Amino acid sequence: MDISVPFQLLSLSPSALCCGAVTGSAVPARLSGGRSQCQGRVELLQAGAWASVCAVGWDLAAARVLCRQLDCGRPRLVPVPCSPPMAEGNAMGLRQVLCTGLELDLEHCELQPGNAANCPSDRVAAVNCEEPFRLRLADGPRRCAGRLEVQRAGLWGTVCNDGWSRANAAVVCQELGCGEVQGLDGERPRFGPGAGRIWLDDVRCRGQEKSLQDCAHRAWGYHDCTHREDIGVVCQDP
Repeated sequence: MDISVPFQLLSLSPSALCCGAVTGSAVPARLSGGRSQCQGRVELLQAGAWASVCAVGWDLAAARVLCRQLDCGRPRLVPVPCSPPMAEGNAMGLRQVLCTGLELDLEHCELQPGNAANCPSDRVAAVNCEEPFRLRLADGPRRCAGRLEVQRAGLWGTVCNDGWSRANAAVVCQELGCGEVQGLDGERPRFGPGAGRIWLDDVRCRGQEKSLQDCAHRAWGYHDCTHREDIGVVCQDP
């Protein structure tokens, strides 16, 4: 699935213009041809058509900016020898993207035009970003009640009940856009065992965190639990 994020190219300095940087057009950016919105060929919309970026003009700093812009996780740059060919009907729109890596989106980077003849072996830039962290409550009677599951690196897994607190549950309820925590006075709600990975154990939230991933916890995937200890959370409906 492709996801497009619009951005506006800034006017660049005269020195940038001498280098042939693109200015003044509104274009979206996307990763296409991969398994999700966070993986695939780097493409920008120019003059109504999707255009690729030459792999030799793309680096990890630019990949970091694009992953951030697409609301994905940290990037893993696809090496030039492994980069894919252009999609059929596509064109080479940029020969280089110059970013520091700190920009919020590509509009603040210097974009230099190019064509297929300037790109060796017709290879284009590609990026595999980590899938974004997500939460869900599964197998419950409603959206705001169920077994807590988290997505890490594209895989869903459960959370162990060791050390689970009302503050932990409050962070989950807020992150999911639900109401206040219900229950948890001496009893930990359960909605059956999950399957697959147990991603988190010994979670310790203060209650002020914006996301469960910001709370203290063991290293991802390290635990001494079984799925019989998968924690459930019950929140009020919003």
